[in-house]
Amino acid sequence: MIARLFRLFPASDQRAARQSSWLAAITAAQLLSALAQLSLYARILGAEGLGALFTIIAATSLFYGLLTLPGDEVIVTWVTRSLAEGRPAQAARILRYVLGTTLGMRLVAYGVVAMAAPVLGDVLTGGELADRYRRLFDGASIEGRAAGAADDYVTPTLVYAVGGILSGLNGETMAVLRLADRLHLGLAAVAAGALARVAVLAAVLETGGGLLMVTTANVAGGAVGGAALFLAMTASLRQAGLSGALRSLSVVVPRAVVRFQASNFGRSAVEALNRHIDVLLIVGLTDLGQLGVYRAAHQMVDAARRPFEALANGVQGEYSRLWFSSRHAAVKGLLVRFTALALALGACGYGVIALFHEPIIRIVLGSDFTDAAGPLLVMIPGGFVFAGVAVLSVLPAATGRAAPQLASLSVALVAQVTALVVLTPTWGATGTALASTIYFFVFAAVVVPFALTTLRRRSPAAVSAAAL
Repeated sequence: MIARLFRLFPASDQRAARQSSWLAAITAAQLLSALAQLSLYARILGAEGLGALFTIIAATSLFYGLLTLPGDEVIVTWVTRSLAEGRPAQAARILRYVLGTTLGMRLVAYGVVAMAAPVLGDVLTGGELADRYRRLFDGASIEGRAAGAADDYVTPTLVYAVGGILSGLNGETMAVLRLADRLHLGLAAVAAGALARVAVLAAVLETGGGLLMVTTANVAGGAVGGAALFLAMTASLRQAGLSGALRSLSVVVPRAVVRFQASNFGRSAVEALNRHIDVLLIVGLTDLGQLGVYRAAHQMVDAARRPFEALANGVQGEYSRLWFSSRHAAVKGLLVRFTALALALGACGYGVIALFHEPIIRIVLGSDFTDAAGPLLVMIPGGFVFAGVAVLSVLPAATGRAAPQLASLSVALVAQVTALVVLTPTWGATGTALASTIYFFVFAAVVVPFALTTLRRRSPAAVSAAAL
């Protein structure tokens, strides 16, 4: 009965729903792994160790984000367009170009992380740089952190960053699996990587390891998951219409592709700043224990937001397919239906978190993290706002325009940083959580008009047809 009812919807809806379902399953596996990892982190390291770990994650992820040429949307938009226009050779060149630039930039970013690791270690151990950083904000010292402590934070930083190289092509390989409609292979690969991470952390908990051993879990997960996704991609090239794409070294692509990726470079940098600037500011404004409490709550809200990112990613490819086929009415219908779905899911999901936040915190983090309740509740409205605009926000990029999303993210980032500087010294973790919520409200206020303007535009094929 359900299958018969499902066939009443347009084929575009069926494909978008199928891909969104697989991406949702992948996201569910990642969420379960992330929550399991967070639970193990909290029990292995405690609040202060957790604060140090999140600072390492923020710093390394920020460098990777600032020095990334993201290729997943290039594949979804431009490879799809080339295939739809009957140019498979060009599609293959775009794929090779994307894989090469992404991996190359990951290696460059690791070199930058290696140079910055001693600076991060000095900040975390309360050395001279940490003292200057604190005085930059309020001239006060941070209680609860011994100046010049002997803890080694450099080696864990270098180890954790290796996982970023090993998983550097995950977004691009997953994009190819979306083109091939073989996301079930992606689910298997992601699950394997997640199990590897959790298995290592469970062993660390059992044997009593510390921060260095915890960071090896990222390496294990990156190696297993990254290798499995790459193998799945190579096995799916024929189904994606890209047979033999890896047999040549030619990477000559249209300038429009390079411009689109350059715009995405700016967008990914802004996204990286948004995801991690809070931690790097808090480490100069409060102690590592408070940082650990706040970021633990933030991780839980991030986990709740991931399904809506998956829903948007599943719809984006169908946007591109319909747009470049000049089926604009179908694009609008798809947007309305999936936005309504996201709003309904967001109301249910965030409502449950708000009602049962106390037992959720106890189960995931343990009884020592009850202070995370305040920041968690403050960030829930921002998560719901994101759920409402997630499907809408990817529309401009799906039509080949990366600038609108970049502009929206940039304006929201400026608002967030301003709020962080103003609110964190007075309100601590709760003030930082409020700054995160402000970010999503501003992002939604800016991106919605851009997306609505895109709906009034016409695709290149429609413009050409009208000219004839």
